[in-house]
Amino acid sequence: MDGTVWKNLLERYGQRVTLCRGGEDLPVRAFFQPVRERAPGEEQTPLGAAPAGRYLYLGPPEIDPEGVEELVWEGRSFRFIRARAVPVGERAAYRWALAEEQDREERS
Repeated sequence: MDGTVWKNLLERYGQRVTLCRGGEDLPVRAFFQPVRERAPGEEQTPLGAAPAGRYLYLGPPEIDPEGVEELVWEGRSFRFIRARAVPVGERAAYRWALAEEQDREERS
């Protein structure tokens, strides 16, 4: 996948999220959606049933989620559980990550 195509997709369809790392807030466009699979503790979303608090992040290849302390989306706080680059050929096409919502006590 051409980097320009991915960048255009994120700009047009991506959600606005903020990545917080080392006291710096970085606004980013990324696909950020509830994980949709059958599991105990599902919650209803506009896109269907999803495990409560688990979200999929697909972001730009140049921004590594490693070391990000918090992702903020629509006033809610998340932390990354796993992250990796997804390569196409020799280069990263995008960054994949699994995030979970933090409750207020975890953020303190």
